[in-house]
Amino acid sequence: MKTNSLVILIVLLIVSSCRQNLNQPKVSLPNETGSLKITGAYALFPLTRIWVSEYQKLYPNTKFEVIANGSGGGLNDVLNDRCNIAMISSEIPNELSIKLWVTPVTRLAVVLIVNRKNPYLKEIISKGMKKDDITAIFAGNIPRLWSDLYGGAGKEQIKVLIRSDSSGASDVLAKYLWVKPVDLKGTGMPGEDKMIEAVRMDPLALGYCNFIAGIDPTKGDFLPGLAVVPIDFNQSGKIEPKEDFFDSVTHLQRAMWTGKYPCVLTRELYFVTKGKPVTSEVLDFLRWVLTKGQEIIGKQGYIELHSSEIQVNLEALKN
Repeated sequence: MKTNSLVILIVLLIVSSCRQNLNQPKVSLPNETGSLKITGAYALFPLTRIWVSEYQKLYPNTKFEVIANGSGGGLNDVLNDRCNIAMISSEIPNELSIKLWVTPVTRLAVVLIVNRKNPYLKEIISKGMKKDDITAIFAGNIPRLWSDLYGGAGKEQIKVLIRSDSSGASDVLAKYLWVKPVDLKGTGMPGEDKMIEAVRMDPLALGYCNFIAGIDPTKGDFLPGLAVVPIDFNQSGKIEPKEDFFDSVTHLQRAMWTGKYPCVLTRELYFVTKGKPVTSEVLDFLRWVLTKGQEIIGKQGYIELHSSEIQVNLEALKN
C-alpha cells in the first residue's frame, strides 16, 4: 500500500512539474537584457520606428535601438550578432538564407512621379504612360520629347532622373521593365529625397520613388507639387476604368493591396533574425507586428500582408 502511495505521489509531482513548464513564458537567453537592437533598410526604418513607439506604449519595459544603415548593413549586423533583428528590403543571397529566419512584415510599391506643373499633366493623367514608352525612356539610347508621347509640336525634352546610389526602388523598376538596374539611364540622384526634390523643382522631370516617400501620411495625400504617373497597363492609349485608381492615395493604395497595381512593382520587406527566434523579446515583438502592427501599415503608405500570409508566418513562429 505504501509502495502504491509513493508511486502516485511521484506521478503527481511529475504532472505538476510539466504543467508549470507549459505555463511558463519562454525566457530570454543569458545574453538578452529585455532590449532589442534593430538595424538595416532605410525603406523599412520609418515604419519600424512607429511600430516600436506603439509597442512600447503597451510594453514599456522592452527597450529598443533602431538604426538605419541599409539592408546590407543590417544583414551584416545580424550575421555577426550585432543586432537582434535586421530590416531587409532586398533579396537575400541564397548562400546566406540557410543561416537566417526571414519574416515578411509588409510590402512597398514603387511609382513614377512628375511635377504638377508639367505642361502635359492633363494628358499624362488621362492617357497614362505605356510600359513600352517607360522602357524606351528609362533604358533607351535616344532622348525623348514629351510631345513624342502626348502629341503636339512642343520640343520639351523629358528630363529623366534615376538613382545614382544602390536602391531597392531602382531594382523594382528595372525588373518591371525587363532590364537590369545598371541599364537605367538618366541623371543620377543620390538618394530618394534628392530625387523627389529634383522632380518638384523641374516641370519637365520624370522620376520614380518608393510610394511612402511621395506622400504625406498625416494628410493622406501626395506631396505638394508632385503627381503620380498613371500606367496604361493594357497600352490602349488611355486610362480605362479598371486602371483608374491613380487619383488619390487611398485608391492607389487599395489597388496595390488587391493586385490591380502590378505586383512586380512592389516588393516585400522583411524582419530577419539569425536562426529561428527563441527569446521572448523577439518572438513577442514579431507576433505583435504580424497582428496589431498590421493595423498601422496602411496609414503610413505601406501595404498590409494578406490574412493567409499572416497566419502562415504566425504558425512558423510557434515552437
